[in-house]
Amino acid sequence: MQQDSKTNGLYDRDFYSWAVRQGEALRLRDLNAIDWDNVIEEIEGLARQERRNWRQLCSRIMENLLKIEYCGGCARELLLHWASETEIARCEMAELIRQSPGLKGQYAGMFADARKLGRSGAVKNLLKHDLEQRGGDSEGTLRDRQGLLPEECPYSFDQVTAFDPATDREPRENTWPPAAAGILNANLGTNYPLLRDS
Repeated sequence: MQQDSKTNGLYDRDFYSWAVRQGEALRLRDLNAIDWDNVIEEIEGLARQERRNWRQLCSRIMENLLKIEYCGGCARELLLHWASETEIARCEMAELIRQSPGLKGQYAGMFADARKLGRSGAVKNLLKHDLEQRGGDSEGTLRDRQGLLPEECPYSFDQVTAFDPATDREPRENTWPPAAAGILNANLGTNYPLLRDS
């Protein structure tokens, strides 16, 4: 099965045309026209992208939960924005969970990676907020923020995703970590239950 050298070079010169030709070759089962190494690489890349997408959504949710919980006196509009962003990310994550159930075995590692990214994002955004609202020494404020946020993830998997594909059609709107639920209830007039870890 000797592969056409034109097709191989096309991958580097014109990815779109390469992909169209590979699709046609696969559809026709033309094994000689398939650029096997690059097709394999692209398919494996799709799997890696699904992991990255899940991790990015998870870290965004964790970041928002940390910002809600640790902002301290943030404006109602900010809390509303972070809560809304969390709900949107949960919907996107639920769709990804439904479309790629094979990711389930990867959740523990991805969740741990997302925790680090989420905490880092929360520290940076809370620092930015502190400097905008209160001014002051950025280095001292950064140390304060880094010391305030917990090193270990304070949220369970269920509190982050609020979704179980076996029982839920959409993410549960009333699933928030107790501290975040209390802050949202007090500031936004919501009535989220103060659920403990399940």
